[in-house]
Amino acid sequence: MKRALSTITLFSMAAALSIRAADPDKPAFWSAAQQKDFDKLAQSKQNPERHLGTERLTDSAFVAFRNGPGEAEIHEHQADLLLIRAGEGTVLVGGKIVEGKPTGAGEIRGKSIEGGTPYPIHAGDVLYIPANTVHQFQVEPGKSFTAMVVKITPKQ
Repeated sequence: MKRALSTITLFSMAAALSIRAADPDKPAFWSAAQQKDFDKLAQSKQNPERHLGTERLTDSAFVAFRNGPGEAEIHEHQADLLLIRAGEGTVLVGGKIVEGKPTGAGEIRGKSIEGGTPYPIHAGDVLYIPANTVHQFQVEPGKSFTAMVVKITPKQ
């Protein structure tokens, strides 16, 4: 019996990891309680230099916790759909990236943005950022926000 329970536990863990390791080909459901756990995990993985912690759900979706400003970024081939779960901040969208440099395939990061439109974000808000559009997260000292980020590859 003990061995059977261990085997079941091992298979359950493997199934859970496989759902989070790639985009599933079957429906995936995350309860409100699971989402709160993902929020906590993202916060616990925070990189203090980047003011960012993430918890990957699938290849195209993750939870992000941010408690400070981020770099300006451009995803040349993917759009971002931000579902703000908690907290507040601002996303600066558009304008021109300052000192932008490629950091990976189709990814550019830079120091800041010149120009752009500020979008104040709060829990419950949704923001779509088109592919190839510069954006930068701004968070005031003492504040933070958590968002589910869904990467979308637009039709060509």
